[in-house]
Amino acid sequence: MGPCSCGEGTVCIKRLANATASHYSRITTPRKLPLMYICICNAIRESDLRSAARRQNGDAEALYQRLGHQPRCRQCLSAAQQIVATERSFMAA
Repeated sequence: MGPCSCGEGTVCIKRLANATASHYSRITTPRKLPLMYICICNAIRESDLRSAARRQNGDAEALYQRLGHQPRCRQCLSAAQQIVATERSFMAA
């Protein structure tokens, strides 16, 4: 990427936001998300959590344990629980 026309340099917030929006606009379903870590402390990927939510019962914390981890800083649990709920709502539909 070359310099941005706004004058902020190569790493321009506006350019980054546009690139991110463009990337996400190509996603057709919620299940085709890019590789993303939900829990940095335990290196739990969103795809692993979604897969566990489809196969097993329990809340996000229980699924972490089934994946062989336990929450450390706990900052990810609310986002993880939303992912679990979303995945299960797709299963119910």
